[in-house]
Amino acid sequence: MLRIVAVTVALAAALSLAGCQGTTSAAPTPVQSTDLTSSDGGFAEHAVIGVVLVHEDAALADGLRTGLTDAGFRPDVRVASATGAASSQRTAVAQLVRKGAKALLVHAARPSTLTGVVQTAHDAGVVVVSLGDPLPATGTGGDGVSADYRVPSGADDDDLAAAAVEVVQSLQRGEKPETNPAEGDSTDAE
Repeated sequence: MLRIVAVTVALAAALSLAGCQGTTSAAPTPVQSTDLTSSDGGFAEHAVIGVVLVHEDAALADGLRTGLTDAGFRPDVRVASATGAASSQRTAVAQLVRKGAKALLVHAARPSTLTGVVQTAHDAGVVVVSLGDPLPATGTGGDGVSADYRVPSGADDDDLAAAAVEVVQSLQRGEKPETNPAEGDSTDAE
């Protein structure tokens, strides 16, 4: 009888430990927001990339959707309506974070209204890239949380879309995007 109890306890312990083993994946280590280095490894190919735009960004939405798809990503493009754009964008960012987006490209209607959801995105390890205007720093204690990177507005939507896709490709490889603030079509680290 004692032997049966011992075998049962050993079997239960082995099954418990087997349940604690995490699944392994060939995907690289996820990029950590605000702490991106080349050793982080980027994120898996075909990752969901969230895009949050304002209502007048139809051409930019098309350019980003095409460019990100051609680069092998799965873009989820959300365009805010003309009325209630700030609220719509907050909701879109939160939904994209819950959906598992690895990066967010954001052209904010009112940047100050996104501070809380940008913090949530950072907490989830999502890299936030501001398109056009920078997103304001948020948080308590002066932590300066804002977008991780910024792609300044270029001459046209095609240039902005191309530069944003290049940033996402760098992030996917686990690299910091090239920065050269002297040129209008480059990215700025925020």
